[in-house]
Amino acid sequence: MREKIKTGLSIFIILVLLPYVAVVLRTGNMSGQTENTDVPGIEEYVAGILPSQMPVSYQEEALKAQAVIIRTNLIKKSMEFYGTEDPGEAAKAIRKADLKTMGFSYTSMEELEELWGYEQWELNQAKLLEAVEETKGQILVWNGRPVELPYHAVSAGRTRNGQVLGEEYSYLESVECPFDTESVDYLNIQILSLETLPEITERDEAGYVLEIRVGDEVLAGEEFRSRYSLNSSCLALDQTEEGIRAVAKGLGHGLGMSMYEANRQAETGRTYLEILAYFYKNVECISFG
Repeated sequence: MREKIKTGLSIFIILVLLPYVAVVLRTGNMSGQTENTDVPGIEEYVAGILPSQMPVSYQEEALKAQAVIIRTNLIKKSMEFYGTEDPGEAAKAIRKADLKTMGFSYTSMEELEELWGYEQWELNQAKLLEAVEETKGQILVWNGRPVELPYHAVSAGRTRNGQVLGEEYSYLESVECPFDTESVDYLNIQILSLETLPEITERDEAGYVLEIRVGDEVLAGEEFRSRYSLNSSCLALDQTEEGIRAVAKGLGHGLGMSMYEANRQAETGRTYLEILAYFYKNVECISFG
């Protein structure tokens, strides 16, 4: 009789616990909520964004500097996108599907392996992961908040003052970039299909065009650059027999860190923190979370 009672109790317990066992096996937790272990964390996103912004062949300290820039920009954008004032919450909320909307190009490690080939991928992956791991959680802040960190490929010999964007960009001071003049992208010449020579009416202190008149139309320098697919808005224009010759210095908008200059500074022994401090003034590097 006692054995029958034990058997009956065992069957009863199994029947009671069976639904909970099934939940644990299916979801991995007692709450019944599926744990999405396939969602990458912010550091994986930083590693996947990095090769689309800076050549992986660059020095490790330059890659580290760019990793901090990416993480800072990603956190700032995510705080705005997901409506939170907490950097840690913003980091946890990031989803791959939202990256493009926020302006980031992300490539998974599997996609990079297919793109580079296995042997090159192994070398590149090691550099990427080291740059991300060595700067894990680090962002630049001003008054305790993440700041927008613009960057570009090559300056026109010096970067631009952030005042052209507004008073809130006072941490972007114009700095000399002597190494940039050695880049193959420092100088570019194009012939524009324009009937009359545009008139440059305003420049900033770094030589970039702020305002230009094209016939009856007045354009911002960056708008003119975009319209005619020029390397930069640091321009010299003159009339030739072939057409309007545009000589552009640098590659990019010229604001924030010049990646080429950063790489060359890294070659001379500067650390990523020294590089960042050179281009972004009066900001603090902190670890969030």
